[in-house]
Amino acid sequence: MGILLIVLLVLIGVELLISNYSISVSRYALSSEKLSAPVRIVFLSDLHGREFGKDNARLLNKISEQEPDLIALVGDIFNENAEAAEIDAMCGFIRACTEIAPCYFGLGNHETSYLETDAAGLLDRIREAGAVVVNDEFQDISVNGNPIRLGGYMGYYPYPHMMTKDPELIQKEKDFFGAFKRTERFKLLLNHIPTGWLDWHYIDKDSIDLVLSGHYHGGVVRIPILEQGLFAPYIGKFPPYTKGMFVGEKATCILSTGLAGSYGLPRFFNPPELCVVDLTPAS
Repeated sequence: MGILLIVLLVLIGVELLISNYSISVSRYALSSEKLSAPVRIVFLSDLHGREFGKDNARLLNKISEQEPDLIALVGDIFNENAEAAEIDAMCGFIRACTEIAPCYFGLGNHETSYLETDAAGLLDRIREAGAVVVNDEFQDISVNGNPIRLGGYMGYYPYPHMMTKDPELIQKEKDFFGAFKRTERFKLLLNHIPTGWLDWHYIDKDSIDLVLSGHYHGGVVRIPILEQGLFAPYIGKFPPYTKGMFVGEKATCILSTGLAGSYGLPRFFNPPELCVVDLTPAS
């Protein structure tokens, strides 16, 4: 019995190391008639100020190995209580990302909370690091000759399920959604919280070509074989959606498990994840 307990503890320890310090790569593919050439996106979320190696060298190497055309940072890269050292470190990471490929930053709930005080001018720091911030706004860009409209939004999508009661902010979000959708370009949305798309099934209701999300941390602890997460913020126990690509009648959403734990809990059977999305022309 003593030997079995030791073996069990060793296995648990190894799994905790894998689920908290390794970096996995998940690959997805999506074709569209709006594209004329391939585009590779690397996206990550929920880093929460963590570093994989000195100055995030291991994470940066893993990103570079994927040879992306575009890097999407989909929120909660910082913590809401980030101090100067974390802000400096994460801005250094963002700057290094921009040396690999053009980098776009969509806010998460932690950055949004931080902005309520914003003593360090966080968005300015992110822009100074070279990333394009898309916060209830979008840009029309060209990637490998493909016209793409890239937008960013943190919360629940779309109205009437707003996260704010402020009528001015609600109108701002409505204006953003309306303008963002009025295009024949490929629509790419960085939307940190996936609740609207997946749990409220807006992938069957609203035409956005691709939504990139995070926030749920893969359920933090995942049940092997069943591929079931235990808990997701705002959803609770045994959430139905925690990882993967979900294709609806009108939209596609890819949900990353992110790179850090949640609520002080370590990840288990849930290695930190880097997502690679290959967009190709429809044949």
